[in-house]
Amino acid sequence: MSSLRVLGELDRTFAWDGVRMYEDADLGPDAELPLELRGAAATAHMGDSERWRLVRDPLGVNKLFWVEAAGTLYLAARPWRLTQEGYDLDAIRAIPRGSVIDLHPAEGSSLKHDIARDGSGSPYRDVGVGAIARRIRSEVSGFLAAIASAHSGARAFVCLSGGLDSSGIAALAQEHFPGLVAVSFDLDRHRGQASEDRLAAGRLARDLGLPLLEATVSGQQLLEHVDTALLEGIDWRDFNVHAALVNAALGEAIADAVRGEDKREPVLVFTGDLANEFLADYEPERYRGSTYYGLPKLAKPALRRILVRGLDTSHREIGVFAAWGLAAVQPYAAAADAYLALPDAFISSPDCKALLCREMLGERLPGYVFSRRKARAQVGGPDVGGGVLGLCVDRGFDAAKLKRRFAELHGVSDLSSLDRFIRTGVYRSAVPSIMGVTSGRA
Repeated sequence: MSSLRVLGELDRTFAWDGVRMYEDADLGPDAELPLELRGAAATAHMGDSERWRLVRDPLGVNKLFWVEAAGTLYLAARPWRLTQEGYDLDAIRAIPRGSVIDLHPAEGSSLKHDIARDGSGSPYRDVGVGAIARRIRSEVSGFLAAIASAHSGARAFVCLSGGLDSSGIAALAQEHFPGLVAVSFDLDRHRGQASEDRLAAGRLARDLGLPLLEATVSGQQLLEHVDTALLEGIDWRDFNVHAALVNAALGEAIADAVRGEDKREPVLVFTGDLANEFLADYEPERYRGSTYYGLPKLAKPALRRILVRGLDTSHREIGVFAAWGLAAVQPYAAAADAYLALPDAFISSPDCKALLCREMLGERLPGYVFSRRKARAQVGGPDVGGGVLGLCVDRGFDAAKLKRRFAELHGVSDLSSLDRFIRTGVYRSAVPSIMGVTSGRA
């Protein structure tokens, strides 16, 4: 291998060491290993003597793919950038999550360091739930404070459904971003009937004193984003595509709201994503007599391990918002160790999320937020026609069609290759090896 090239832009890094945000130099080959890295990172930096270091965060929040061809190692944040250059999806691998890979051209070798964490060594494992809840709040707040310090002039938005996860981020982000704007998704329905999510988001935004940007779209407008959801979300599975469609509508509304403004700082979009995985808070949905979003029938602790591992796949948030030039941030990633230290017995209880959030944010959120029944953004509430899930089903965008379209967009004729690309919930991954590398960027 004689050269290394990065195709297109990589996702913005929001990596934190518990005190400050990592800078580019901190992630290069001349720096110490970023063992405390939390948050989002997928980077490729060159150091002295044309040595390279590749970094991907422990949860796999940011994505980084590669292919080797004709002596060159090509890297990209999206597989479509590689297939667009003529490389087969079957040849593409992901950089393993939780990896720091040093490429040494003079030695003709690569060395992988593992920075992934599963919570087993967490200092919070033997403390009570109340102490862990306070630690989660402290770490999320510290992460937000560090971002605010690093991007003091940034415009900030928070995706708000009125559920526990997004409400918690809204309350904490408001403390660090005085100009924070809430943004709420809804489908435009007959007679203007709002979803339960929209009503809850509007009520909470008023109570928090946040302006509310309403992203209300027709079914046709939403489905026009299917290709964006598939390409930038890097997944064809219906749950993730439906969530990506919601984010596409939110992203478009935010991009329209900031059009023409000074963009020297990134436009930040905070989301409440990841808490569901950390607490195994997922249930299947029913629509027209069929079940969607099914999961393995496992006890919650085992299911949590699978869901956290599965964060390696799907870019339904960061990838989709990036399509509109927006920098999505998932603050709960900063507290992953504390979340994973929650006892199995606690997360096995049906009301664990409400109990945890009361401990974290009881004084910051109105009581109705804790008592509200859960509604997925893809559904929006039980009485409004099935939301995005129902729309996709009724318009024929079922799981099979989404898979076929993903294949078409990536130049794949054999659908079985997709099952090799995502296997057991994670991307096919490998560590590149080299025989001398020179620098290059496309």
